[in-house]
Amino acid sequence: MPKQNTTTDLGSKAAEDNVSSDEYSSASEVEEQSRSSMVRVRPTHSGSSGESSDEGSDSEGEDNKDEPVDEEDEPVDGEDEAQSDDEDYFIGDIDTKDEGTKDKLLSEEDVKRAQTTERKSGVVYMSRVPPYMRPLQVRHMLEKYGQIGRIYLVEEEDKRRKQRVKSGGNRRRQYEEGWIEFANKKYAKAVANMLNNTKMGGKRHGFYHDDLWNLRYLPRFKWRHLVEQLASEKAAKEQRLQSEISQSRRELDAYVKNVERAKKMANVRAKRQVKIDSGKEVKPMEDRSRNVWQRDVVVREAASALPDAKRRRTEDSKIESVLAKIF
Repeated sequence: MPKQNTTTDLGSKAAEDNVSSDEYSSASEVEEQSRSSMVRVRPTHSGSSGESSDEGSDSEGEDNKDEPVDEEDEPVDGEDEAQSDDEDYFIGDIDTKDEGTKDKLLSEEDVKRAQTTERKSGVVYMSRVPPYMRPLQVRHMLEKYGQIGRIYLVEEEDKRRKQRVKSGGNRRRQYEEGWIEFANKKYAKAVANMLNNTKMGGKRHGFYHDDLWNLRYLPRFKWRHLVEQLASEKAAKEQRLQSEISQSRRELDAYVKNVERAKKMANVRAKRQVKIDSGKEVKPMEDRSRNVWQRDVVVREAASALPDAKRRRTEDSKIESVLAKIF
């Protein structure tokens, strides 16, 4: 009897251990599933993306039921949430940029303000830019006389620069001419009249101390006129370049056609010559070139072309007139 009790006690203990182990395994599986869902499910903004994320989480949850998840290989919750936040912020950034790129209509006040600023502005033409002077230096030297808007300096041509560098000159870029926009046209006119043909000044041993200003105020000239002029010049240059390219292409095509035609004629002549040498009755090629002889140009005098009787009468009348004058 005591033995049977011991066996029943042991069986009950084993059953309790099995139940507790099953409960522990089921609880661990639930915790792992909840943790995987917390880690892998990311917030979505659209319906399609939400469905895809839910499907992905369900599939991953089913996989995790079958396969155990190692704690070392699992991503940290904070890092994964940061990645999801970055992705969402990046997508939001794109959306905001797309919304910002939409055209916005200008109000009447903005248009009037732009017109007034343009009407008050003035442009000064700089016919010569000192060597190696940059737009920033021009602004620094002229902004003490008035507020300066935009500056445009024309660089020297690449061909001229290469030739200068090849002859041993400096490799720095030079500017040939430029335009300077002042916010007030009165100041622009005063600066051009005051500084034209005067020394630039500055430090005593400065690089541009002894260079002269070459400034001229352009009346009724605005910055938009300069932009239009540069655009028209660029378009004309491109059109001229395109016409030159098309002309050279036509000449090249004509040259290639002539070369091919000459090759064909040479092959035909070679074949005929082979047939002639082999003894076959083949007529030789006739020379189709024709020589045209032109008569010599004969210049005859009008008096020699007249008949003899008429010529004699004219001579007699001349003699009679001479005798009448004498006597």
